[in-house]
Amino acid sequence: MSCICKKNISFYSDAPEWGGQEILSARIAAILAETNDVTFFYSCEKFADSLPASIKQIKLPFHSETPFPIIRDRLKGKTRKAKKLFQKEHIQSLVICPGNIERCLPGLWAAKKLDIPVVSYLPLSFSQKETHANLGWLRDIFADPIYRKVDSWVVNSPYQKRLLERFVDNDIEILLNPLAWQASAPARKPQGCMHIAIVGRIFFEQKGQDILPEIAWQLKKRSLDIHFSIIGEGPHEKALRQMVQAKGVEDLFDFTGWVPQQQVKEMLQNDIDMLLIPSHFESGPIVLFEALQCGRPILVANAEYTEDYKLPSWALFKEGSASDAVDKISHYMEFWNEQEFLDLRNRLFLDRTDEDFKRNVSCIFEKLFAQGILK
Repeated sequence: MSCICKKNISFYSDAPEWGGQEILSARIAAILAETNDVTFFYSCEKFADSLPASIKQIKLPFHSETPFPIIRDRLKGKTRKAKKLFQKEHIQSLVICPGNIERCLPGLWAAKKLDIPVVSYLPLSFSQKETHANLGWLRDIFADPIYRKVDSWVVNSPYQKRLLERFVDNDIEILLNPLAWQASAPARKPQGCMHIAIVGRIFFEQKGQDILPEIAWQLKKRSLDIHFSIIGEGPHEKALRQMVQAKGVEDLFDFTGWVPQQQVKEMLQNDIDMLLIPSHFESGPIVLFEALQCGRPILVANAEYTEDYKLPSWALFKEGSASDAVDKISHYMEFWNEQEFLDLRNRLFLDRTDEDFKRNVSCIFEKLFAQGILK
């Protein structure tokens, strides 16, 4: 940062899970800690290994709960606990890092009671109804006032900004997700036999993995040499395993659980022939860029969020359609185009290097302080 005086910036994440949002929140905090005094309040233990020693770490005595955290988190005294922690640490500015609008509420409510300005780093600007949450229409009614409590927003794509603009009039900054690695591997031509990876939280309503057993069954009927690796964990893992078994395709699947990012890279570079993303909605799938960096073919459900990426037709299948996915996989070798792949990668990678990300983080927070949104 160009400013001379150090700023005091605090981050807050009460999610019990660990995923892309938490990883990037820790990374942003680490960048700001190079020139500022940063404190990080967190619930997930994995933050302890991801934050540098220069950041003051404070483990929260609670975590957010679902369903209906707007009610459940308020009734359990979490706001009072957060308020005491903020007072004890003399918090001046707060960056909350919710996975969606219902998270990080105790920190938001406590900050507002103490007149602390709040910036929300939000990856998903969908309504609860749009994410197919239980009683989403009712949860949206409760969520509506929350948007007005946040002073400024940071999202990770133009699409998410357009979604958020439906609910807020405040300034919205775009901070593109960074590339995972410094260098990119050469493009790899699709193979006749395919080892297909699906990476992410196993959660059908968002990630769409419930389509996979049908895809596998149809491919097996065509006698294609296909294998699937499910990389990740989540609330629907047991159901997915049962669906795979019911379809009689358990021989085509392996479940690895979560693996370290370096291992994901090694798998993409050495073992995986295609990345399949069947998601119904995403904020900006990091694994898509990881696969592109590793030169791996991709096949993505053409959900609305993909409009920003302008993927070629051979890289898209009709959202929710197992038969279309099967047709695309079966004929992938015929239609994949190396030059289109390289052009896509060059276009999507603009402004996403590590140096780009660091510069953009610094510029956004300099602006927030210059405008008086943070103090």
